[in-house]
Amino acid sequence: MLKISIFGIGNFGFAILKHLDNKQLVYNHKYFELYAHDRNNRLIENLNKNKKHLLHHKNIRIGDTIVFTKDIHQLIANTDILILAVTSDAIREVISKLKYFINKDLIILNTAKALDKRTGKRCSEIIKDELIGIKYNCFLAMLSGGTIAEDLFNHEPLGVDIASSDETTLKILKNIFISSNLNVYTTNDLIGVEYASAFKNVLSIFSGIVEGLGFSYGSRTHMISRASKEIKTLVVDKLGGLESTFSIESQCWGNDMWMSCTGNTRNREFGILIGKNVNPKDVYMEMKRNNKAIEGMNTVKIIHKLVKNDYSNFPILCSIYNIVYDNANPRKEILKLMSLNTI
Repeated sequence: MLKISIFGIGNFGFAILKHLDNKQLVYNHKYFELYAHDRNNRLIENLNKNKKHLLHHKNIRIGDTIVFTKDIHQLIANTDILILAVTSDAIREVISKLKYFINKDLIILNTAKALDKRTGKRCSEIIKDELIGIKYNCFLAMLSGGTIAEDLFNHEPLGVDIASSDETTLKILKNIFISSNLNVYTTNDLIGVEYASAFKNVLSIFSGIVEGLGFSYGSRTHMISRASKEIKTLVVDKLGGLESTFSIESQCWGNDMWMSCTGNTRNREFGILIGKNVNPKDVYMEMKRNNKAIEGMNTVKIIHKLVKNDYSNFPILCSIYNIVYDNANPRKEILKLMSLNTI
């Protein structure tokens, strides 16, 4: 029997846990066992006692067979699959703590959609850095798509991409996650999927900015389409991703970009408030106080590092950075982009 462990039981982590809990029922609890951990001890205690979340979807009851533990050794020992449902900022710290308890070959599935704000490294690169010296094989994978927690809980028909360079890992993860309401598509383009997942949050912020400025829906879709071209060019030509990853049918790009730019997402909300002339730092701090992580901020921060002074070919991406981090006037930046007549 497989042991699956989830680190992080926030909104999305809880949704994944419930999805796998439902799969357990299908297999009559004979296919895998579930363990879960969060740094919030009160949350773990409440889940053990009441089988409900303290903060999210409080009406959802989780299965009795799931082991909620405060002990990361119990979480990791003999685990076959570790699902990281934490923010990108937390990944390095989490792996540095967990690695000492790895005692067998392990699949690590990341769900965070951002790049490191200091180095620009992808999440898989950060994980590899922290796992140097581990004697066991750790197979890295990424889950991405236009899925939000609410939709998973409501059993809406959804789709995700799972990316890994290891074919066996892809088969195992697809078999675990696929269900009557979740289609799973696999790809070996881990690099492209990680970049697509991170940059779709940048697009979501940008879409919100244009919306907050009061421009039309057509203006938003025009800007999104041109910004998406810059991102595809950057990732495919300079960063090693595959062009097929950036197709409209891709779950990590076409699906997730569409949902993030037009749906009820935190990054879009962040952008809308900026477009309404609220200082980005003030928006960020207010949303943080309300437990709303804006992961797109990390990727925006390292745009200049990624484009490597090639500003003329990436004017929209550079403008997004100017608005978010240099307090450039959003309306002036949009109008300047239009006047270039090159986007």
